[in-house]
Amino acid sequence: MFNQLDQPKSGETIAIIKTNHGEMRARLFPEIVGECARNFIELAKQKKYDKAPFHRIISGFMIQGGDFTNRNGTGGHSAKGPGTTIGDKYDSSLTHLRGALSWAKTQRPNSIGSQFFIVHPKEGTHFLDHPANGGAAEGYSVFGQLFDGFDVLDEIAGVDTDGNDYPSKEVTIETVEIETVA
Repeated sequence: MFNQLDQPKSGETIAIIKTNHGEMRARLFPEIVGECARNFIELAKQKKYDKAPFHRIISGFMIQGGDFTNRNGTGGHSAKGPGTTIGDKYDSSLTHLRGALSWAKTQRPNSIGSQFFIVHPKEGTHFLDHPANGGAAEGYSVFGQLFDGFDVLDEIAGVDTDGNDYPSKEVTIETVEIETVA
């Protein structure tokens, strides 16, 4: 039986997110949410996340990054190329637990680009899950789960920020490496 919090198993895809604060490792779920996970995998393989900032940090909520074009939360695009986005994919076995990787988007359907967030609080942020009878733009799509590096998540979530939740000192994704567990 699938458990979002399990350690990665042989054959699963993981992401190694190296930041200027340390390394986080996450399972990715392309077999469950398809394009939502593959979008992250392809953007990482294209090196789009290299040197991109975590531009929005709210302790007790989430850290957000992945805007590799404007670097301030107003840019980015899907792995399909400039000007492209993808749609949400929801599965009831995935929820916004501590360490969940989920896509940032606008309130419009099919507006996922490259920006993602990692859930910070121990109790999770389940109000971000898709409601049972919600529309396509309601809720956010979980596509991965940290299994290592929670200390790094906590350190990043604890940095000083300004009134717009922008860190006072740059917090950078150095690289995102994609691997298959042996």
